[in-house]
Amino acid sequence: MKGLLKNNFIGVIENLKLLFPLAIIFGIIVSITGNASLLSIYSLSITPILLLLVVLCMRKETLSKWDKYKISLPVRRNDIVKSYYTIHLCWCIGGMAIVTFFMFLTVIIHGNQYFYYGFRDAVTLILGGGILAIFIGSFFYPLYYFFGVEKIEITAIISLVVSVAIIVGISLLINVFIGGNVSDTTYYINLIVIAIITCFTFVCSYFLSAFIFRAKEF
Repeated sequence: MKGLLKNNFIGVIENLKLLFPLAIIFGIIVSITGNASLLSIYSLSITPILLLLVVLCMRKETLSKWDKYKISLPVRRNDIVKSYYTIHLCWCIGGMAIVTFFMFLTVIIHGNQYFYYGFRDAVTLILGGGILAIFIGSFFYPLYYFFGVEKIEITAIISLVVSVAIIVGISLLINVFIGGNVSDTTYYINLIVIAIITCFTFVCSYFLSAFIFRAKEF
C-alpha cells in the first residue's frame, strides 16, 4: 500500500509542477491587492482545479502501462483503488491548506473586511472548494473504471458538472427550508450535515469503484 501511495504521489507531482507556482503567485496577488472578488474566486477554485489535475494523472499511468503492471503485483485490487482515494483526499486537504494560508494572510494585511458573518464565511469558502473537490473524485473514479481511460477528459468534465449541480442544489434546498438570516448554530448544523453527505458519497464511491475494478477483465 505504501508503494502504491508513493507512486501515485510522484505521478501527481509531475502534473502539478506548473499549477503550484501559479497557485502561490495568484495567492500572493490576492494577498497584496486585497480584492474581495479575487479572494472568493481563489478560495473556491484552487482546490477543485488541483484535484481535476490529480484525477487526470491516471491517463499517464495507462500510457506507461503501469496500471497493468500493478495488478500483477502482490496487492489487492481494493488496495489499488484505495490508494487513489487516499491520495485524492490528501491533495484535497493540501489545497484547502493553501487557501487557508493565503486567506488569513490577506486578512492580516488588509483587516477583516471580507466576512460579513465572521468566521463562518471563511469556513464556507475553504470547505466549499474542498467539498466540491471531494465530490469530483466521488463521481470521477467509478466513471473512470467503468468507461476507461479513453474517455477520461469527458469523465472529468461530467464529474465537475454533476458536482457543481449537486452543491448548488443542496444550497438552494437549504435556502428554501431555512430562509433568510441563519444563526451560527443552525449554520454549523447544516455544514455538518453537508460534510456527512460528502463523506458518505466518497465512501460509497470507493466501494463502487472497487467493485467495478474487481469485475473488470485485463
